[in-house]
Amino acid sequence: MRPAAFVLIGASLLGPVARAGAQASQFNVRGLGLMGREQSARSMALGGAIGLFDGESSLNPAALATFTTATALFTSSGDWRSTTNPSGTLSTRDTRFPQMLVGGPIPNHPIAIGVSYSLYADRDFTVVSDGSASPRGTPVVVHDTLSSRGGIDDVRFAASWSVNKQLAVGAALHLFTGSNRLASRRYWEDTTYLAPQETAELSYGAVGGSVGFVWQPLPLLQVAGTFLHAGSLTIERDSTGNGQVQIPRTIVGRVPMPTTVSAGLRLAPSRRLALSLSGTMSNWSVADSSLVAQGSPGARNSHTVSAGLEFFRDKHHPLKYPLRVGVRYSSLPFLLVPGAQPNEFSVAIGTGRRFAQDRGGFDLAIERVWRAGGTGYSESATLVTIGISVRPLGAGQ
Repeated sequence: MRPAAFVLIGASLLGPVARAGAQASQFNVRGLGLMGREQSARSMALGGAIGLFDGESSLNPAALATFTTATALFTSSGDWRSTTNPSGTLSTRDTRFPQMLVGGPIPNHPIAIGVSYSLYADRDFTVVSDGSASPRGTPVVVHDTLSSRGGIDDVRFAASWSVNKQLAVGAALHLFTGSNRLASRRYWEDTTYLAPQETAELSYGAVGGSVGFVWQPLPLLQVAGTFLHAGSLTIERDSTGNGQVQIPRTIVGRVPMPTTVSAGLRLAPSRRLALSLSGTMSNWSVADSSLVAQGSPGARNSHTVSAGLEFFRDKHHPLKYPLRVGVRYSSLPFLLVPGAQPNEFSVAIGTGRRFAQDRGGFDLAIERVWRAGGTGYSESATLVTIGISVRPLGAGQ
């Protein structure tokens, strides 16, 4: 097997996706993987609709202006999934930590800063295919396994400036980094043949930037928007065999990353109710030719539409167990099979609580997700996301 074949293409070495097992989604296999959400548990419970207004999400640098005190956030997500493809149905589960953030205002200045780490794209998978080979002129049944562990992360350094009480603007530097540990092995049903194995590690790197704003033209209405350019992703490879380095680290590919534009509205008609709506577009088609050259089915432009409702049970303590519900639809950028663009639809519900004079808190989101990507390829999943936040000085101090 050529070492370069490990680049990006996932299961294309094995033909159509046969059996996705062990961990994660079959939609992680193609292109750069399954895109992450980069949002807090509160935003997830609202279908992502409030993400552009939420300082605890990593979408809009201007939203850091909502912090009134130093804040640290840690997010954990569990996933229970049922995957179906032409080879059958398989149930899997996994746990990940998709978001960490530290931020807060600079005392006596209209500026807030923050650093966050988010999952940008997930590439955990194991794929198995069955076939035959004839090394001595006699067909022998073989089982090929390709596994991947890792993905791409977004490390963001952001700042916001509160121009006045109605307008905040922000900018951020994004470092896209990460790695994939890949292993390919062939098992022969004729045990007189040795099982060849090859391992490699891919490293990713790109630099991008984003700008955003949050504007409140009316007391009950907020408008937000962001623009993100993610640069060009450089992929390097280390290949190893039997513990010995065979090929030195080398650049094996560059993938143009998309420009992403997002906009959102938030309407609060009363102290008990807030409605949110947002939309996002990414021109992932710029990566199509690079991915096709590596053996992937390709990439298409993607879009997302989200809506959420937040009902505050106690108008004097709005963060005491509010009811949050949301819906979300998204087209996924990386084709699982040629010609059919995958999509994702989800509904969510959640709540949260602040305690110890707002020095601590948690947010909970339960989400049901359905994905489809061509005839015979689908999955459903239940995601439970918990966000733990700490504010050492308490709110407003």
